[in-house]
Amino acid sequence: MTTVLVVDDEQAFADTLAERLRTRGLVVATAYDGSSAVEYVRQLRPAVVLLDLSMPGMDGLATLEAIKGLFPTTAVILLTAESGLTTAVAGMKRGAADYLVKPVPLDRILQAIQDAETQRLDAAKRQRMAETARLAALGELAVGVAHEINNPLQIVLNEVGWLAELLGEAPLSATTRAELDQSLATIREQTTRCKSITAQLLALRDAVPANDNLCPLNAVVEEVLQGRRQRWHERFGVAVDIPDTIVVPSSTWSRILHPLVDNAIDALEARIAYEQDQESSPLPQRMRITAQFPNDAELSLQVEDTGIGMESGVLARIFEPFFSTKEVGRGMGLGLSLCHALVEALGGRIEVHSIPGRGTTVTVIVPYHVPNTPAMPATAKEDSHEQNAVAHRR
Repeated sequence: MTTVLVVDDEQAFADTLAERLRTRGLVVATAYDGSSAVEYVRQLRPAVVLLDLSMPGMDGLATLEAIKGLFPTTAVILLTAESGLTTAVAGMKRGAADYLVKPVPLDRILQAIQDAETQRLDAAKRQRMAETARLAALGELAVGVAHEINNPLQIVLNEVGWLAELLGEAPLSATTRAELDQSLATIREQTTRCKSITAQLLALRDAVPANDNLCPLNAVVEEVLQGRRQRWHERFGVAVDIPDTIVVPSSTWSRILHPLVDNAIDALEARIAYEQDQESSPLPQRMRITAQFPNDAELSLQVEDTGIGMESGVLARIFEPFFSTKEVGRGMGLGLSLCHALVEALGGRIEVHSIPGRGTTVTVIVPYHVPNTPAMPATAKEDSHEQNAVAHRR
């Protein structure tokens, strides 16, 4: 959801415009002077600023320069009277995305906001692509290093085994033998850990692992959630309802779920932050993960949140590589694109439904062969679902 700051020393105008923009699904705040606007941008970093040029004290141009000095990617749209066109042009040279002459129709303002947000996201995407080119080179280096490290690690493990055999034959005291056995166990454990890390580096080139252990889907979901527990525990509700009978390739589905769960948590955190900023009573928020068989040939998994939601323009681009609404440095914009690639590699598809201000539901649908098992009585099914539901309430 696009966040907009309206800055105008005419309070009635700023408040009216802000309310009209809110009715169109935007998150809007107001400031009535330049210094307050700069402080708001510093703390909450809105995506777009609608900035009046003619203000007493810190005027529009000075405010524009201060905002761009803080966050160069923040889109600033100037609002000016017809007599201020020369100043508006000066503002464009200082990095403003557009200027509008008062009075201006609401539809024109909305279009300018959409255009400015598109330009901002495209600029961030280009910057991420440049960063990812550097990361790609590092990734190739990591794979090469993994190859080179694997052989020495295997030698270390072999030597540990040989030392263990020698110690078994050596005349040692019980205390010394126990200490040496513990040291060898530590070497073996840490070397095995290193081999696990190098295996992950080597797997970066593979979309779907060739050999992936099967595991109950609810166990994979629980592991992903536990890895993020500090982000959601006692902050919002999380519920899981997945039958024990659903078994999936664990590593592949873990990689699919990671970005879906992360994005849901991000959206819920944004919703909570917005409500706190508006000084409104926070509403109970939740994330719900469910799975079912819509037919005999497919598995459907849903990750649903009541977070901030997405506008149609953002929704249409979420699977583009390097596309992200997060600031540069907080994400590479690759999570959902890699998730999408994995699902397609499984022969499936992803469907996303989102409403700004109300939440998002992501549905992953993949081919699945349901094993032939005896039918469960209705009461047993209900008991099973109840046992599998994991709910953490605020």
